Amino acid sequence: MIIKKKLLFVLIGNDCTGKTTLQKLLIEQLCGVQYEKLPTNIALNIKHPEIKRKYSKISFGNRSYQEKIDKYGSIDDYFSNHFNEQKIAFISSHLNKNDLENMILNGHRKFYNVCGVFFTNSIDVNKSLNSEISTLNWDERLVIENPKVEPKQINSQLKKISENITELLINMTRIL
Repeated sequence: MIIKKKLLFVLIGNDCTGKTTLQKLLIEQLCGVQYEKLPTNIALNIKHPEIKRKYSKISFGNRSYQEKIDKYGSIDDYFSNHFNEQKIAFISSHLNKNDLENMILNGHRKFYNVCGVFFTNSIDVNKSLNSEISTLNWDERLVIENPKVEPKQINSQLKKISENITELLINMTRIL
């Protein structure tokens, strides 16, 4: 019998936090695919040798829910009609406590372990709201150290972060 953990990572922060660029770098690292403009709600085959032993696909929401609310409607509608359900999934949200609470609930309804992913550059700008959001019913919380840097350093900083998340995924998806 094989036991698989379902993992939903919710990248949390307002615009210019690094959520979309991080997803592009994760896709490149985990799936071997490069995107100039990242499509929304895609599922891709995992190519990373250590992760693909147990998981074959991963999904990425790309844009924050709030940026596509006209298309998605409610969060319930998003999870029913737009969310690309795979065993490992990444979605994004702005700092909206009610929306995030509903995302956690919908993730739990689909049997995901839901992980809130906080960025230090977002925490630095709005510590109190990030702190409130951290109190929600997350199964796990990650804090990504993503301090403000010169524009030419952003991609290399996010690349290191994507490498760390890949290592985390390797550890989280090891065969039990």
